[in-house]
Amino acid sequence: METLLILTYSSVCWLIFKIFKIPVNKWSLTTVVLGGVLMMATILAGMAYYHPASVTARSYFITTPIVSNVRGKVIEVNVTPNEQLQKGDILCKIDPVPFQAQVDNITSQLDFAQKRLEESKTLAAASAGSIYDVESFEKEVKSLEAQLIAAQFNLDSTVITAPTSGFVTHLRLKPGMMAVPLPLAPIMTFVNTDEPIFVAGFGQQPMQNIKQGNHAEVIFPGIPGRIFQAHVKNILGALAEGQLSPSLAMVNVNAHIPEGLIPVFIEFDDDMSEFFLPMGSVGTVAVYSEKWHHVTIIRKMLMRMKSWQNFAKFH
Repeated sequence: METLLILTYSSVCWLIFKIFKIPVNKWSLTTVVLGGVLMMATILAGMAYYHPASVTARSYFITTPIVSNVRGKVIEVNVTPNEQLQKGDILCKIDPVPFQAQVDNITSQLDFAQKRLEESKTLAAASAGSIYDVESFEKEVKSLEAQLIAAQFNLDSTVITAPTSGFVTHLRLKPGMMAVPLPLAPIMTFVNTDEPIFVAGFGQQPMQNIKQGNHAEVIFPGIPGRIFQAHVKNILGALAEGQLSPSLAMVNVNAHIPEGLIPVFIEFDDDMSEFFLPMGSVGTVAVYSEKWHHVTIIRKMLMRMKSWQNFAKFH
């Protein structure tokens, strides 16, 4: 952006020299250089502090590792990679035979126990049986009902469905592979698309002027010539660089601690549905504060010049 400002200033000075026929000598050139340095320093410092821009902006997405609740052999894979899915769509199926057998076995035992319970109640009412038998069969029935719920859950888990709206990417699951209920062994990765996140990283100097609700503009290298309107949704109040976890080791403060960028969450006001932006795409974000509002026009001009400059970056 500094290069664009210098080129613009140089062009304006050249036009002034030509139009007003100002003689080119050491005094006029010195005035132009010193004036340009002072003006550029003031503008750049004011823009960087009150209307900062970030080139470290990126769209983020949340992935869900799909882990089976039961152990079994995969018999069907019902999803195509990168195909949009809705919550509840079937991803794959595990062989249900052993789990169905378990449900049938417990159901049979439960039916028998319920009959014995009814008979024991009848005998107890006629003083031909004991209350202990009734309580024993009631306990058995409740135990079998709980086992049936667990067995039915395992049977239902043989059909794995999409947790939210999204798609499966990098699918390597094939029928015949074994699915196991281990968090470290997911059978596929599900990309959630119901809540996209766009985050820009800003240095700590301008953070006093970035507030929730501030107007923002975003440009993407893949969409040259377009400026997208947005606003600051949220500012993360903690940095990963300062995180401390429980440990036996004492805190070691390095004398050269790197200065971390502060994540600022951006929400788009424009409709982005007509544009293809792969999740994880980078962009440039400018945030405008209420102070030094007369400089915003320069930042907006630079953002538009940078957006059009992306036409020349195709290769």
